[in-house]
Amino acid sequence: MSQGATTTSAQAVGVHALGVELPVDLAQALESYVAQRPGLDPARLLQTALAQFLVQHGGARPEVRELYLDGLFGTGL
Repeated sequence: MSQGATTTSAQAVGVHALGVELPVDLAQALESYVAQRPGLDPARLLQTALAQFLVQHGGARPEVRELYLDGLFGTGL
């Protein structure tokens, strides 16, 4: 599946820009991880991580669960 590919219901969900400040160490770790994986989109990585957190802590709607599963199985993270 290509990097930009999503499932049908995932495409129906709008996008909201989220400005987040990260601790320097976390930002550097993220940059290093992404630099070692040229095909990986940092925004997609953060989306999948946030969806995973919500799914694991019971705060996920069906659309979030689908985004999580798409990220888990669709992008090879």
